[in-house]
Amino acid sequence: MRRFGSDLGLRWRRADIWGKAVITGSAVVVLALIVTGAVFVFSSSPAPQKAAADPTASTTSTSGGTSTTSPKRHVTSHLCPLTGVTASHGLVPQRPALAVKIGNDPLSRPQSGLPDADIVYEEMAEGGITRYMAIFQCTEPAMIGPIRSVRWDDWHVLQSFGHPILSFSGGIDPWDQAVASLGWLFDANGSEGVTQSAYFRTDNRQPPWNYYSTGHDLLALDPENHTPPPPQFTYSPAAPPAAVGATGATIVGFASGSSVEWRWSSRLQTWLRFYDGVPDVDASGPQLRATNVVIEEVATQRGPYAESGTVPDVESLTQGSGPAFILRNGKVEKGTWSCAAYGDITQYRFSNGKAMTLSPGRTWVEVVPNKGYPVQIQY
Repeated sequence: MRRFGSDLGLRWRRADIWGKAVITGSAVVVLALIVTGAVFVFSSSPAPQKAAADPTASTTSTSGGTSTTSPKRHVTSHLCPLTGVTASHGLVPQRPALAVKIGNDPLSRPQSGLPDADIVYEEMAEGGITRYMAIFQCTEPAMIGPIRSVRWDDWHVLQSFGHPILSFSGGIDPWDQAVASLGWLFDANGSEGVTQSAYFRTDNRQPPWNYYSTGHDLLALDPENHTPPPPQFTYSPAAPPAAVGATGATIVGFASGSSVEWRWSSRLQTWLRFYDGVPDVDASGPQLRATNVVIEEVATQRGPYAESGTVPDVESLTQGSGPAFILRNGKVEKGTWSCAAYGDITQYRFSNGKAMTLSPGRTWVEVVPNKGYPVQIQY
């Protein structure tokens, strides 16, 4: 049985398509969607929750009523929690994590703001197209975009970040409603209400690829929130003994049919990003790079909606476990990622149970479906 397909008159609230809502179903279908869609969202998504009082721990109540608490990680006041490096002027900004959805189809490139992100998650959207969720905390980018719609993956990944702000531009109505219902994050939907004032359209691109904002404007939407997120990774100055030398990694056909490549630059001491051998660059000019690249192979499921109108969304299951690779310092660590419940901090371990660690610095997390997109490590 097909669930809530676009052929049933499902209404989009899509500022990121043409800046306005453009499709409206009949009153009967809308009413049916509100009722049945709400049932689906709240039966298939984790229940809204309040964050734990201790900012270094996260407690999650699952739909089954059980609770799990992620391991506590000490937040050092002078170290940026999402990079492990010393903060500017030696003091971590007292503000939440800011997560921004950024397009990654070919017409979205080159993007703005990615070099300033503490962490970038690359997630499958639909039809072989990936999107980014860039997370900022110690930095405040001057320009971020193009900002696109919300997806199911986004708030499931964000549950371990305390009280984050989630910036996006509309989306399928049930997803908009799901985000609005979550008391532990700030809903910065750029297509509704007063939050629209933080967004603007550029005149050098066509909609929906011209919707942008700034770090200052987005953080100003939640001025009372002064709680930094807990660290998401374990850092060490040197690579663990189990790490072995590697020159790069390729995720075959991962982004709009292009292979995503990360290559180690011994000269720059960083990982550089390519598409099929072509440098991937920011709109300001520099090639995109990362101190660490985390590759998680995850199970996926077909989403109930086709936001593009024809191809269903892909939902990446970041609860559970699977193969993991961590690229750092010109080496690769091979092991397993695991997350017992949404809201827990993901653990990365070698086969002997010892922790896989990252080098202090910015990190890209490639959330890769475990079927159809082979991961190849170059040595």
